[in-house]
Amino acid sequence: MIPQLESLFTDAIAQLKTNGVLPPDQSVAIKFERTRQKEHGDFATNVALTLAKPAKKNPREIAQLIIDALGDAPEIDKIELAGPGFINLFLKQDARYEVLHRLFDEGDQFGLTAQNSRDKILVEFVSANPTGPLHVGHGRGAAYGDALARVLSAAGHQVESEYYVNDAGRQMDILAVSVWIRYLQSLGEDIALPTNAYQGAYVEAMGQELAQQDSSHRVAAAQLLSTQQGLDEEAAIDALIALAKQTLGEQGYAIFFDKALNSILDDIRDDLHEFGVDYHTWFSERSLFDQGKIQAAIEQLKQSGDVYEKGGALWFKGTAYGDEKDRVVVRENGQPTYFASDIAYHKDKIDRGFDLTINVWGSDHHGYIPRVKASLQALGLDPEKLKVLLVQFAVLYRSGEKVGMSTRSGQFVTLRDLRKEIGSDAARFFYAMRKSEQHMDFDLDLAKEQSNDNPLYYVQYAHARICRLVTTAQERGFSTGNLAQADFSQLSNEHENTLLTLLSRLPEVVNKAAADYEPHQINYYLRDVATAFHSYYNTSKFLQADAPQRDAMLALCSAVRQVLKNGLGILGVSAPESM
Repeated sequence: MIPQLESLFTDAIAQLKTNGVLPPDQSVAIKFERTRQKEHGDFATNVALTLAKPAKKNPREIAQLIIDALGDAPEIDKIELAGPGFINLFLKQDARYEVLHRLFDEGDQFGLTAQNSRDKILVEFVSANPTGPLHVGHGRGAAYGDALARVLSAAGHQVESEYYVNDAGRQMDILAVSVWIRYLQSLGEDIALPTNAYQGAYVEAMGQELAQQDSSHRVAAAQLLSTQQGLDEEAAIDALIALAKQTLGEQGYAIFFDKALNSILDDIRDDLHEFGVDYHTWFSERSLFDQGKIQAAIEQLKQSGDVYEKGGALWFKGTAYGDEKDRVVVRENGQPTYFASDIAYHKDKIDRGFDLTINVWGSDHHGYIPRVKASLQALGLDPEKLKVLLVQFAVLYRSGEKVGMSTRSGQFVTLRDLRKEIGSDAARFFYAMRKSEQHMDFDLDLAKEQSNDNPLYYVQYAHARICRLVTTAQERGFSTGNLAQADFSQLSNEHENTLLTLLSRLPEVVNKAAADYEPHQINYYLRDVATAFHSYYNTSKFLQADAPQRDAMLALCSAVRQVLKNGLGILGVSAPESM
């Protein structure tokens, strides 16, 4: 309805410009808001107030001129001038039925804007180091990132999703060495796993598997111990990495490195797939090294004078672009830092032609944003093409008690554990119920509860309830195959008008959720629709009404079912037909 209203007002204002009442060169954005109180109509606009100053007229005078220019609009029953110059619009009852015609015509596409009509956007999310299984913290980032990509796509943007695989760097070397030590233990070598190595059972399993396949990469424990004498734990593990690379050789070391990387990455990929998250691209950090993109980015920064040498290292002049301090991009040993990889990676994103690149990061990465944007600016790229959205950690509660978590020790609740306990639908819906930057307490018991207190159950049950209603109607011999032709004028009571208004809002909610990067707006909307439907259901006798009214009521219920299905689909959640 809003597009029709915008067209009506645009024509009316154009007429006033032609008649010399308004300045001909005056542009104006016509915005409509749904009113909160019925006595103020269905929609309101403040367009007269925005035109008043440039037109040098009283806003109430302009509002009346616009009302007069509108004439008899077929969609509008009454127009009122309110307050300092607001225009309140009351729709005709027939105009409320437009949403039903659209829903029956568009079906699964209702609420979705045609693709390829807006920006090309890349959404990168999760991107956890492939050093272990995904935990529940990654789960919130996955649910939010995927829902965001779906919402942006529903709003008409060309969206691609990406996982940045950190398959280079020290943490991967620590993981490879952890597997190697477990391998040596399986072969009987008496050596302890360093406390700062990866401790999880998955590391032990990989070491045992490799030991069963080939024992030729064995090194005496004494040799490993001798490399660590007199060193603190971080220097000691670096010495073990150097020893592994030296004694195993490039090919031997690759066996442990690739085993760790591929096993965990395959596990992550399968885990996310089962969670309903599939990426367009899995981008390898190593490809930046192999293709010379890191060195090329550093060379470009050298040429522009944004990199300097100090203490044997190369530093990026981040302070010249708003960062709090300069950053090392190449260490004294000649190895690029993680930041150097990030510079090249973000340059590559923009070079691929995306109008906007969105990073979904954990909230602990907040301080990283200025340095990345500074590097883009130094490279001559628009830093506004990078949008970073932060996700707070979710705290799990079971039986009112906080569920403990730790990381490198390997003792944590995995995303797979969460899915097994409450299901992917509940995990995704609950994760997406809050703004991403808000702290979240995740009640596992509530997520499993089959009651109206569980917001997902409440929404899905509304969908299943309608499916059962339609099936019952069919079992009683009532035709439901041509509900689009029902007499919608039979729908006029308060419950029905409330539902008609709510259904018509889905396209607006989708566009606003996309503009605000807030998929949770879909959650709230779906709960509003479910609440209105359950109230309607509990006060109506659908199958006892006469045929015209029955068909109209079933048509409205079917439209509600379609909207619930479409909205849940945008969130990546199923719409069950029975519960």
